[in-house]
Amino acid sequence: MVITISRHFGAGGHRMGEKLCERFGFRLVGVEDVERMAREEKITPNWLAAMEKEASNTFLHIVSNILSRGLFYRRPGLPDEHEEQQRYLAFLKRTFTAMADTGGYVIIGRGAQFVLKGHPKAIHVLLVADYEERLAFLIGHLGISRSEAVKRIRSRERERALIASRLFEANFDDPSLYHVVLNTSRIPHEWALDTVSQLVGRSMNRG
Repeated sequence: MVITISRHFGAGGHRMGEKLCERFGFRLVGVEDVERMAREEKITPNWLAAMEKEASNTFLHIVSNILSRGLFYRRPGLPDEHEEQQRYLAFLKRTFTAMADTGGYVIIGRGAQFVLKGHPKAIHVLLVADYEERLAFLIGHLGISRSEAVKRIRSRERERALIASRLFEANFDDPSLYHVVLNTSRIPHEWALDTVSQLVGRSMNRG
């Protein structure tokens, strides 16, 4: 069994991933792990780094809002960039599929819910939360100022929107992609964790 977690930044996705790993003895795989594995395979997505830098552009605040309504932002890319993207997608498919086939992983981010869509051993989770709740979560757990928390949320949301549109031509917040969507502003994190844990446990018992 493998669990993928997509989340609004500050909704507690990484914390849930850690808790799930503790409960089930799984291994946590984050964005940094994926990028390290890509470098080890000599896949250097320079276009991805450039795209993340582009996420600091104020214009992309508008892009994020457009994406939330189901439209996509597409920038014409160079042939080499398209080839790099396809190699990176192939790497994600190969890596995530191997994890799902083996079982015992929690994958956070990088579009694993798209790559593993329909995989019989994958459970897909989306965590959402109100903006003010996410700010409070980051301030409390990271010990940062409100202005820094605002900056981090904006940066991550723009990056997330770009990856969704540029790499997968999709909307990460489409609820039909997930087995369960949980709003951590409406229920405690422990309840959300218990809900996912029950789903995982039943799926594992079902075989």
